Amino acid sequence: MDKNKNYTEIESKALWYLQRYASSSNNLRQYLRRKTKDTHLNYGSHEIIEKIIRSFESQNILNDKIFSESKIRSYLNKGWAFKKINNKLLELGISKDLASECISEFANSNDDVELISAIKLAKKRSIGPFRKSELTDKLKMKEYGILSRAGFSYSLCKKVLNELNLEEIDLINNEG
Repeated sequence: MDKNKNYTEIESKALWYLQRYASSSNNLRQYLRRKTKDTHLNYGSHEIIEKIIRSFESQNILNDKIFSESKIRSYLNKGWAFKKINNKLLELGISKDLASECISEFANSNDDVELISAIKLAKKRSIGPFRKSELTDKLKMKEYGILSRAGFSYSLCKKVLNELNLEEIDLINNEG
């Protein structure tokens, strides 16, 4: 098999994937390994894949830090807590150190970032101060469950669901 032909074919698969999806280096590596396994491209594919990824990183086509920051922003807008975001970043192939570093930068940029995220989720799911029905014990447990599964601590759940009113939420949103 011709290694140059394999390089070109694998590189075109990588570019095709990156045109459609944002990806971490590790995620792209796994995708390319799946695509070359048990095919004519398998010959020397590990070295070729590593060479392509290094090349893309040096050209800034692949940048795990920018990818992580964009994912963190997106997940905070969805109403996720940092704990859940961290797990998702690790799942997406971001190193533990880089994930922690990026999350710390976001947490330090604004003290209320996680609170704002919890408020967004509460508003989206019509719970807490945005609740439309009467609070029952069953509903209270359901609301705590929604915020807990999103990764928020008990104290933050309690603050959003019980302590804040709509006026205070407006103040927090306007400041953040």
